[in-house]
Amino acid sequence: MIDNTIAFPEELLFGTIIRRPNRFIIAAEINGEQFSCHCPTTGRIGNLVLDDLQGLLSLSRNPQRKTPFTVEAISVDPPERADDDRLWIGINQNAANRLVGRVLSAHLLPGIVTPTLVEREKKLGDSRLDFLVDGKTFIEVKTPLQSLQIDLGEHSRTTKTTPFDSTDRFV
Repeated sequence: MIDNTIAFPEELLFGTIIRRPNRFIIAAEINGEQFSCHCPTTGRIGNLVLDDLQGLLSLSRNPQRKTPFTVEAISVDPPERADDDRLWIGINQNAANRLVGRVLSAHLLPGIVTPTLVEREKKLGDSRLDFLVDGKTFIEVKTPLQSLQIDLGEHSRTTKTTPFDSTDRFV
């Protein structure tokens, strides 16, 4: 059997989200110490209240960076569930793009696509699309986090979302 595991370059750390003070930062506790972490998703993550959720964090090796960690994924599983048994929701669009690139390049989608050439960030008009496969098929990767299609359970908290009902700013 072929191992199709695609791992992060370094082991991820487990942390507990304390709060999300703004759309770019998540405060998290790792081994009893609090850190400001980069939040790669600037929009809503469903209608979840992130406080007290578990997160998977990657350590940045860039000494110039303001935040030492990036939150790669969150879990809505009960707090008592073992870390190794948790289900994770990836929230990093860049990681999703890297994963799709590796899947395409390693031919891990036989029967769907087995590309001979995978090009990233290809220009199409005034836009850039994530992938061009074999010079003819564009692929755009999305991480749809506005509405999560999962059972949150009783332990997860949500916030009320206000539906869009205004066009007064439209030109």
